[in-house]
Amino acid sequence: MNPRLSLRSRYPITRFQNHGKRGPHVLVAAFALSALVLSGCSSSATGTAGGTGPADPNAELKVATSHVPASLDPCAGNIGYDIDYLQLMYAPLIDAEPATQKLRPGIASEWGFSGPDNLTFEMTLQNGLTFHDGTTLDAAAVKASMEHCLSLGIVSVPTIKSVEATSPDQIKISLSAPTSGLPGWLNGRLGMIVSPTALTAAGTDFANKPVGAGPYTFTSAVPNSSYTFSRFDDYKPAGPPNPQLAKIQIQVISNPTALTNALTSNAADFAYGLTPSSAPILERNPNLNVSHDPRLGVALVVINNKNPVVNDVRVRLAMQYALDRKAIARAALDSAEGTAAFGQYPPGSQFYDEETEDAWPYDPEKAKSLLAEAGYPNGVTVRGLAGNLPPYSTNAVLVGEQWEKVGIKVDFVEMSGPQAITEFVAHNSADVFSVGWPTRASAPLNFEASLGSRSYFRQNSVPNEELEKLIALLNNTYDESAQLDIVKQINQVVIKSAEYVPLYFTPDVVAYTKNVHGAVPALNGSPNLTYLSKS
Repeated sequence: MNPRLSLRSRYPITRFQNHGKRGPHVLVAAFALSALVLSGCSSSATGTAGGTGPADPNAELKVATSHVPASLDPCAGNIGYDIDYLQLMYAPLIDAEPATQKLRPGIASEWGFSGPDNLTFEMTLQNGLTFHDGTTLDAAAVKASMEHCLSLGIVSVPTIKSVEATSPDQIKISLSAPTSGLPGWLNGRLGMIVSPTALTAAGTDFANKPVGAGPYTFTSAVPNSSYTFSRFDDYKPAGPPNPQLAKIQIQVISNPTALTNALTSNAADFAYGLTPSSAPILERNPNLNVSHDPRLGVALVVINNKNPVVNDVRVRLAMQYALDRKAIARAALDSAEGTAAFGQYPPGSQFYDEETEDAWPYDPEKAKSLLAEAGYPNGVTVRGLAGNLPPYSTNAVLVGEQWEKVGIKVDFVEMSGPQAITEFVAHNSADVFSVGWPTRASAPLNFEASLGSRSYFRQNSVPNEELEKLIALLNNTYDESAQLDIVKQINQVVIKSAEYVPLYFTPDVVAYTKNVHGAVPALNGSPNLTYLSKS
C-alpha cells in the first residue's frame, strides 16, 4: 500500500485522467469560459492599502465591473466571471491563498490520497458549519452537493467513481485512475458546496435562489445589471475570512469608459475588469489606489483542428509565424503592459518555461512558404468566432489583419461569450475562436483541461497521442519539480504541432477608493471581495 500523501502543506497538484464517455460538456465548461476571463482582476498586494480609520461593520461596498455571471449555481455556469460572485456565497472544500493559489484548509481541515495507486481521496471536514438557511454542513451535504455538480455535466471528473459520507465529518472519494489534480477541482466549482435543503426546494430554479455557506448571502439580482449580497452573521470561517461589510452591491458596467468614470465620480468604491489603458487616468486621481498585478491567464486563438484547412499542421504553423504578438498586445490593450505569449504560463510562475520564448518568431515570409507547401500558394479562408467583449473582439481584428497579410483570410463573427462557446464547441461553427484561457496554477489540471482529449475546447480536435501520454504522466506525478520537466516536454510538442495560438499575457488593473481596506492580489484573476472592508 502506498503511504498517504498529505496535501495540506503542499502546493495543489492537479490531474485528470481521460476516462468515461465524451460529450458536449466533458471536462470543464466551467473553464470553458473561465476562458473569457482574461480581464478578470487582482488587487493591490498591500493588504490594507490606502485605508484610513477603522473598518465600519455597517458599511456597504459599491463594486463596479464589466463581468457578468452566467449562473449563481456554481456548477451550472460556463463562464469564468461566475467565480467573482460565487466566492462570496460559497465556502470551498479546499481554499487557496489568493496571491499564490497554494491550497489551504476550507470546509475540509485536512485531506490526502491513500491506497494502491492513490485511488482513494479522503477529507476531514470542520465541525459546526451551517448554510445560510440553517442546514448543517456535514459530509452528507458535501456528498449531495458534489453529486449535483457532477450530474449537471459542465464540471466533469470522469475518474470519480463514487463519493461517500463515511461519517458526519468524513468524505471518501473513490477514483478509477490516479487523479493528482483532484484537490484543485475541490478548490473550484466542484468544491463550492450548496445547501441540499435549498437545492431540493428550488430545483431547477436554484441559480435564482442560491444558498451556500460562505461569508455573504444572496439578497437580490437584476440579471446582467446588478447583484446584492449581505453579511452572513453566523458564518464560521471556512477558507474566506469573516465578512467585514454589511452589504456588497455589484453593478455591471460593460463600457470601459463608464467603468472608469464610476470610480472617479464616486459611484463605485472598488472596480475591476478595468483596461490597462485606464490605469494612467485613475492613477492621477489622489483619492484612488490603483494596482497592476500579474495573473494567470492567456489571450489566445483556439483551433478546431479536425476541420479542413486547419487540420494541416503547416497551416497552423503559418498562423503562428504570421503574428507579431508584441504589436497585437500593444494595440489590443492600448498599453505596453502586455507580454507576448508562446505558452500558457507567464514569466514568474512556477511552471514558466523559458524555452518557449519566441517559439514562433514573427516571420511573414515563412508563413507564406508554409501555406504554399500546404497547397495554398494563393491563400486560404477559415471561419472565425470571437467573444464580443474586448480584448477578445479586438484580438480577432488584429489577428485577422496580420493573417490576411500572408494569405489567411478569416472573418471573425462576434457573439456573446456563452453563445460563442456553444457555437464553437457544440455546433463546430468555426475553425478558430478568439478567446482567453484561465491558466490554472496546477499544471496537471491545467493541461488536462486545455489540451487533453476531453478538454471542452478540443472536442472538435484530433487527439495528439504524444500529448495524451505526457498529460497522463503529468496527472500521475505529485512532485512539482518533476511536473515542470513534463510541462517542458508538453510545450515542445505544442510548439511542433501548433495545437493553439497563444497571443499575450496581461496584468489586471484594479482600483479602489482610499477608504477601502484589505485588497489582496488574486493570481487566478478573480478578485476576492470577501477580504474587503470599508471605513
